Amino acid sequence: MAGLTADTLREKYLIRLDEAMRGLPHGVATDIRAGILEELHGLDADATAARIARLGDPAAIAREAQAELPAGGSVPVAAPVPRPSEPRPAATSTRGFAIATALVLSFGGIVVPVVGWFVGAVLVSLSSMWKTGEKVVAIVVPFVVGGLSILAISTMVTVSAGESSGSSSGTGTPPSVNNPLIPAWYDLIWMGVWGIGVLLIPLSGLWLLWRLRGRAAR
Repeated sequence: MAGLTADTLREKYLIRLDEAMRGLPHGVATDIRAGILEELHGLDADATAARIARLGDPAAIAREAQAELPAGGSVPVAAPVPRPSEPRPAATSTRGFAIATALVLSFGGIVVPVVGWFVGAVLVSLSSMWKTGEKVVAIVVPFVVGGLSILAISTMVTVSAGESSGSSSGTGTPPSVNNPLIPAWYDLIWMGVWGIGVLLIPLSGLWLLWRLRGRAAR
């Protein structure tokens, strides 16, 4: 062993020891190896060689360890600890819940007026499959567009009625005549409600379904 460093001597001895202890249970072999490695740690080359000589042949160490094992050559092994099952994802984070809520938002108001849409809006707000901005667009935008449409139509009707009144001829104030071609104010409201409930809200729910494509549960 002359000329060998302490690290080389230690590694060579541990390799022989590992080879000799192949037939031992893993826990026993690991404990023996760790004890011998601790004895050899920090020694110089001469001290390492002397300690290895006192430890003796690795095969003899393995035979002694085998003889001390209980009958049958096995040692008690602790039962494996069962791994905790992974928690199931919340119902509001599933793709199925998101699809159902988008359909309720689209057509719930048609099946059960007002209440159905309100339920759909609440369910959409609970789902984690859409971003907050997408939820706001789907719930709020139909009413904003519908309100602006009612305002624009009413403005056009008012302007048209004023022009019709100003173009009348003769003296005095002509009697007001209801033009059947010009919708009344309540007609405008019903037109706006119909546009929101039958067209815009279903489109908003279908838009949410389109945004859902390719997304996984969060």
